[in-house]
Amino acid sequence: MEKKVNRVRTTALVKDMVTAYYDDLRKARQTGRKVAWACGVVPFELLRVMDIAFEHGESYGAYSAARGGNIELKQAAEAEGYSADACSYWRTLNGLAILARKGAAIREDMALPLPDFVVGANHCQTVGLWTDSLSRLLNVPGFVIDVPMTYYESEYEKNIAHLEAQLRAFITFLEGITGKQFDFDRLKEVMRLVKKAAALRRECLDLCKSIPTPMSYFDCLIGLRPMHSMRGTSISVDYYEKLKAEIEDRVARKIGVIPNEQYRLYWDNLPIWFKVGAISEKLAALNAVPIVSTYTHGAFYYEADKIDPERPLRSIAEELVFICRDMNARFKVERIARWVEEYSLDGLIMHSARTCRPVDIGQYDIIDEMRRRYGIPGVVIEADPTDPLYYSDTDVDQRLESFVEIMRSRKQ
Repeated sequence: MEKKVNRVRTTALVKDMVTAYYDDLRKARQTGRKVAWACGVVPFELLRVMDIAFEHGESYGAYSAARGGNIELKQAAEAEGYSADACSYWRTLNGLAILARKGAAIREDMALPLPDFVVGANHCQTVGLWTDSLSRLLNVPGFVIDVPMTYYESEYEKNIAHLEAQLRAFITFLEGITGKQFDFDRLKEVMRLVKKAAALRRECLDLCKSIPTPMSYFDCLIGLRPMHSMRGTSISVDYYEKLKAEIEDRVARKIGVIPNEQYRLYWDNLPIWFKVGAISEKLAALNAVPIVSTYTHGAFYYEADKIDPERPLRSIAEELVFICRDMNARFKVERIARWVEEYSLDGLIMHSARTCRPVDIGQYDIIDEMRRRYGIPGVVIEADPTDPLYYSDTDVDQRLESFVEIMRSRKQ
């Protein structure tokens, strides 16, 4: 099939950045650095201040799924009794731990140094269990940062204060692990870089309100690494400066990410990491392009203006509260409604993730509400972020084709 997607060139830089990141992680102990494995919405900024090398479980799940290296790892976890319906990120990283503990052969590009400790931030209850299981499995210390759900505005400040206390407790834990005192001035420097990169990324996302859109949701996904495990570095800032320049040029010349943009879409929930390219091309062939998503627009310091480097713990705590608002269907409905208007959206794709049910909450209600308010349709596709056993090309293709036909009929 002829490729229709005019991918953003800057995203090609991410491949070498990820390679360099893993090279550094694998050499960490040679330079005397501690290694951490992290799960959930962990504040990597605190690890960076302490010069701790880290891998994020969900990032590793995406990395291994995109390279087809996760099947053996999940099978290792399931052989030890992990349910196939348990979080696929969890099964992937724990499968790696199980094989490493047994001294089994591991594909070279999937291997990681074992951690000195594990940390989780439990924006869903699975993360707490995941952190505890890794701690016991590898016999290393573990720490869980408690991230409460915020259902009402009256809970907002209380929850931020709770999280600031949690972050201070985690800093004490890190000082005990490393034997070093935490440098709050260094944290302020890190947060300045976080804010600069976040502001640049937000400008890139806002530029996608242009018609045709210069960048798709899929390009946003590829370019998340610099704002995720690389945030708080000059590398991250440099990447988004280059990305912004390319996006601005595309907008000025009215260059779209697909050749015949007719349907602008919202994507709900997690990506399907092992099908990013295929789904991107499938939708492009149907003249449709996802532009905005809770995943790319609901985290990674989307509200960059709220970051105050002089109050770094407050800024981190507020970001964690903001992320977890996606569990609140009322909040999510209003935010999606704003995006429908701001990005001129024609429909919604709701990815119902088989092994991450908490983030599926309210999907059918959201479709009903957007249909009621704006008359736009939605479709639910059943899949999983990293487990191909829960994905059917035929089923997804048929659903997307029918969905686009509904939008076509509506426009006519």
